[in-house]
Amino acid sequence: MRPSRIALITLLLLFSALARARGSSGDEPTPPSTHPKHSRALQRLILAKNSASREARDATLDLVITASRVPSYETLLKSSTVHDEPMKDEDRDAREALFALASAARVGAVNLTAVRATVGSEGEDMFASVMDGGEHWPAIAIERAAMMGDDWARVALAWRLFKGFDGYVKDEERALEVFRDVAKIGLERGPTTYEIDSSSGGEWLRDKERDATWRAESVANKAPAQLEMEIDAANRGDDTANALLGYRALVGDRGIARDERAAMRHFERAANGAHMPEAHYNLGFLHMQGLGTEKNHTRAREEFAKAIAIGGIAPAYNGMGVLHFQGLGGDQNLSQAFYYFQEAAKREDADGYFNLAQMYATGYEGVVEANITRALEIMTKASELGHWRAPYELGLAYATGHATERNVTKAAELFHTFIEERFHWSREEDNAIEEVIIHRNPWGALVRYAQIASLGSESAANNVAWILRRTKAYVGENKFELAARQLREIIHCYGSPEASVDLADLLAARKAQPDHSDFFDRYEHVTEHAMHHDAAAANRLAKVAFHEDPYPEALVNLGWAHLLGVGVVPNATRAYELFALAYEASEDAYEAAPCITASVIAQIWIIAAKASRRMGLSALGLPDAIFSTAAGGLRTSASSSASTSASASAWLKRFLRWSESIERRMLTVLAVLLGVVLGVRLLLAMVDIIV
Repeated sequence: MRPSRIALITLLLLFSALARARGSSGDEPTPPSTHPKHSRALQRLILAKNSASREARDATLDLVITASRVPSYETLLKSSTVHDEPMKDEDRDAREALFALASAARVGAVNLTAVRATVGSEGEDMFASVMDGGEHWPAIAIERAAMMGDDWARVALAWRLFKGFDGYVKDEERALEVFRDVAKIGLERGPTTYEIDSSSGGEWLRDKERDATWRAESVANKAPAQLEMEIDAANRGDDTANALLGYRALVGDRGIARDERAAMRHFERAANGAHMPEAHYNLGFLHMQGLGTEKNHTRAREEFAKAIAIGGIAPAYNGMGVLHFQGLGGDQNLSQAFYYFQEAAKREDADGYFNLAQMYATGYEGVVEANITRALEIMTKASELGHWRAPYELGLAYATGHATERNVTKAAELFHTFIEERFHWSREEDNAIEEVIIHRNPWGALVRYAQIASLGSESAANNVAWILRRTKAYVGENKFELAARQLREIIHCYGSPEASVDLADLLAARKAQPDHSDFFDRYEHVTEHAMHHDAAAANRLAKVAFHEDPYPEALVNLGWAHLLGVGVVPNATRAYELFALAYEASEDAYEAAPCITASVIAQIWIIAAKASRRMGLSALGLPDAIFSTAAGGLRTSASSSASTSASASAWLKRFLRWSESIERRMLTVLAVLLGVVLGVRLLLAMVDIIV
């Protein structure tokens, strides 16, 4: 997922500003369009209570009726071309309904077999048409929808070819071809229009559960109280509030109707402030584009110049570069354009980097020599900063091999990233997470996430697995098996350590059955007579615990397994070693806390168990081998005691360092807050004196 982008910057590119740029209608790419009937059926499916409800069954049946119009797989294979633009609305509805059903069925969101049983013989042909392919019909259905020209189905098919799963043999060349074709559609739509709060990426419910925030940014952005505060502040002449309302009037946000003239008025009021460079930049942007006023490139230059003089903001430099490059509002000056693009790039502006890369790629006599290597380096930086078009340009370079060594894998990944952004998957995921947080409807979230997960979204796939494991959205007996299958797919496609830990938890709890993939590269400490589930769980944890980038949660869980002797050799020393490794692998206090806690709890547990054994009581759940020196358990010699003491001392020192770090940060925050309070009180006192 991509970083958030600065408001309204991307439109300043204007594609045509540079030699390789092209015209655009400015329309946003959208998710697959839906016929009202199909849309209503899908919406009814989302609003159902769970997978077994009558509402879910009826909505599924409506989708089946629509999807049954898609030709059979054999018929489509005989067709010489893909239907890029279906002749009839019915064809479009059918392919979209088929993709929706296939995506939902793969994760258990719909059960066509159960619905089929309620219909009887009269619906046999209809269900047979949809479930073409028998047991593997969801994968075949996705391919059928792709052959009908459905863009999302084409991406889903390419993703399966790219990663080699769901019954498809890995074929990166074919995947690249499909990704590139779909990416062209996003390219032709032009830049994202007026984005001011672009999502930073899909949010993971698993992480939300762990940090207990349960708050989506998209939810906060729609708080009506915030809008009322902004309007009140703007009426009282607050410059920042006027600037915010200008954004909202320009894009039609938070219930405010889109009104470009109103946006112009708000920005003009905000620009009257003593220090509002953003307002001047946006005024320049509006004059440059002719939004809410006539195009006036001379005025645009003036406003950009003010924004630079007052605040030196990056998008204003980039805007000036575009105007100078095109010769708008004055003479064309490529040297000045190059200078302004460089200044924008110095301030980490994605557009500045992109335009600078284009100038290096083309080369301009007397200004900059053509340098493809440098252009690729700068374009990569633009992509990392979230420029909408940079992944496409880089993908094109790696796909053709004209500017650099051909790399099919990297090209496919870049085109996939481009498609993910251009078709707004994160927006769909925001809607899904709101189903859970606002509407308390995990079933609806599961249906939504299923569509995006099929396309290759890691966060959506993780959220599908989380909903199956943690909620009652799907009530079938095989819910945990479905979750395990989803987690294995995530591990295969993304190498996700989080998914490995979650899968290990399911295996250890006997909620899912192990398969052959759980026993690749067996963990050396797995006992010979370990239970099948325990051995599989230990193997899964070990794969990410001892990876080149060790995962702390896996190390901690594996440490507990050694302490309790679950599937592995009971060994207290080994457990402490793993807790220590987990601590060393932690990036911050948030990750380090469970490692320290595990070590402390283990120490207390063992001390209590030893005391209990001396009194002739139980070992408090710990295996006997823990108390055997030969088995790597507790050591009682003087040297061992000294070693344990030294280890404890080291842990104590680390813990104190973390505590001191946290304490310093808290004191800094408190000092700043105190300063703000004192400053406000002093200001109020001065106002009273003046009045």
